Formats: sequence, C-alpha cells, structure tokens
Amino acid sequence: MKLRPFLTGIPYVGWVVVYIAFGWGMFGAILGVVSPELRQELGNYQDLGLLMAIWAGGSVVGAIQGGRLAHRFDPRRLLLTYLGLTAVALVLLVMARSFWPMVLGFFLVAVFEAALFTLGHSMMAQVYTDPQMRGRSLGLIDVAYSGGHLVAPTVIMGLHVFGDGWRMPYQGFFVVLFIAALAFWPCQPFAAVPHLFSYQAASSGSEPTKSYRLLLAEPAVRWAMFSGLMAAILEWGPIFWTVSFALQVQGLSAVQAKVGLQFFVVGMVAARIWQAFWHSQWTLETKLWRLSLVTLVGAALTVSSPLWMPLAYQPLGYWLCYLVFGVGVGVFFPVLLAFLIDRLEGNASKISALQVISFTVGCQLAGLVIGALSDRWGLHLAYSVLVLVACGLVLGVGQLRLAQPRQEVL
Repeated sequence: MKLRPFLTGIPYVGWVVVYIAFGWGMFGAILGVVSPELRQELGNYQDLGLLMAIWAGGSVVGAIQGGRLAHRFDPRRLLLTYLGLTAVALVLLVMARSFWPMVLGFFLVAVFEAALFTLGHSMMAQVYTDPQMRGRSLGLIDVAYSGGHLVAPTVIMGLHVFGDGWRMPYQGFFVVLFIAALAFWPCQPFAAVPHLFSYQAASSGSEPTKSYRLLLAEPAVRWAMFSGLMAAILEWGPIFWTVSFALQVQGLSAVQAKVGLQFFVVGMVAARIWQAFWHSQWTLETKLWRLSLVTLVGAALTVSSPLWMPLAYQPLGYWLCYLVFGVGVGVFFPVLLAFLIDRLEGNASKISALQVISFTVGCQLAGLVIGALSDRWGLHLAYSVLVLVACGLVLGVGQLRLAQPRQEVL
C-alpha cells in the first residue's frame, strides 16, 4: 500500500496511540539530557546508574501486568486509568527531595508507561490483519517514539529558560499527559472500531491461548528477546550517556553534546521512517542482519572517535558517528515485534510484553552497568562496552536467522 492510503486508513484511536508514543519518547529522553544536573545532585555516577536501572525495572512490572490486563478490560477506561496513575507518580517524582522517593516516582511512572505501550501495541495489532500493514503500523509507533526523543533536547533547552534544574522538564510533561487524557476521553472513536474492545474476547474464547511460559519455549521468542536485550543496551546506552560522554571524553560543549544526542536519534528516526513508510524487498531477517552490522560499525566508530578523529572535523565528525550508530539500532524493536506477532497470531499483547521486558532489562543494564563502570574505569572505557554488546547483537540476529524459515516480505 502506498503512503497516503496507509496514513488515511489509520483510525483516530491509532493516531492517539501514536501521540502517546511520541510523548513517552520525550519522557524517555529527558533523563539522558538532564543526567549531568541530576548526577551533580546525587553526587556520583553509580547512584545515577542505579536510578536508571530501577526506573527501567518498573517497565518490566508494567509490561507483564499490561500484557495480562489488555484483553480483560475496556481499553478506553484502562488507558485513562493508566494516564491518571502516571500523573500521580509524576507528582511524587517532581516533589521528591531525597533519593528513594525520587526512585519510587521514576519506578511508578515506568510501570504505567510500559502498560500503556503493551495496550497500544495490542490495539494497533488488532486494527490490521495484514502482516505488511501491521508491521508498518507498529513501525509508525516507533517513529513517533523516536520523534519524541528527537525533539526532547530542544524542548528541554527551551524549558531551561524558566529554570535550569532537572525537575523543570518533568513538570512540563504534565501538559503532555493532559492532552492525551483529552484525546482519549470521547467514547465515539472507540465505538467506531468495535473490535478494539478486546476485553470482550475473553468471554468468546478468542483470548490468546499461549501463556508466557509456552511463549518462552519457542526458540524464536528466546532469540528475539536476546537480540532485543542487546539492541536496547545499544539504544539506551547512548541515550543515557551520550551527553556525558561528549562533554567529558570528546570535549564538546554542553550545546554540542546535546546536538550529538539529537544526531543519534535522527539516525533512529530515519531507520524507523524507512520501516514504516517505504515498502522494502528485504525480508525481516535480512533487515535485522544488515542493520546489526551497521550498528556494530556505528558503535565502534563512536567509541573510538576521540582516538582518531582529526581536530578539523570536530564536532561534525562525532555527530556523523552518532548518526550511523542510530541508523543501525533504530528499527530493531518494531521489526522483532512484527516478526513474532506474524508467527504467533492472537498473542500480540503478551509478545509485546516480552519484547518490552527484554528492551527494559537492556535499558536497566545500560544505565546501571555503564554508570558503575564509569566510577571504576572512567567513562570512556565504560562506554566502550557498547562495542562488545554490538557483537552480541550480531550473534543473536545470526541465531535468529538460523532458527526461522524464510518469511514474508514486509
């Protein structure tokens, strides 16, 4: 299907899900952008890494419960409940004046964020039965998520006109939640797409038949989760640590460092736009394989750039390294998700939950491990772990290709 019919065929509810993804993309990027200010308040990298890891841990809880609840309740009421509870958790976060209340706020926000994502993925998967359209719609969610990442540094720099503390961007996020609640409030858009009321499926016997245990028994699911874990570390490592790495290792200014993060996100957005909007003759395995190699090259160039980058090409040379890195890693989540949903029909919410869990654990490791190693080895050596992780991604994708027969073209 061409681009225009694809976009015009997305229902109102789908566009609101895309908006939610955009908002959470902004939220996810805030922590990386304000990490220098937050580290100064906390006093060390290790506590910052621990906060990042616990925040990511909330997504595991939210993904598991979200996957279970998505087919049991009215999706509109469930969405509004998640948004309201997120607002309460955000109040706790911005009012916290000590470490553990702050951590609890981040944890609870992540719980409801992940639950929203699993419900959104389930809804979009039900809108389309055609694998090509489903893959493109799931890719569109990630385009929106990356778009939120992309604009977040600019928005945060604008908000810092009113105050330079790390809490200011989180206070501004209440506006995003309010707009989302208004968009989901009307009943008519949900009634216009009656099969989105998936909670009714439980009584008709069409609820997903596979448990989490049975899904994990599938070799493709296990290798997809391993690849997702590696891809998440490679995505969130730069998101969390690029600004600090650029400031302390590459010697860029604060503005140049934040622009470097934007170049990384631009690369991810480019890959996801390609996935969502352009028909490709590559199979999903081919996409994953080739992009895993691009990711390895991008990670190696970024990590080693202070050692070989000529002074005359800085900072543009650093930014281009981030761009290549982002292009490589950007499309893994939607492609892995579409791959598994196509082969395990009727289990979209639980498959989404498992993929969110794998990416969440990777997010935890990206924050915790790099933070802990930075205090011991220095930030440059700790950041270099991303090259080893990129090698693991190539290995995982290779095993996934061997474990599966040739699939349909996306």
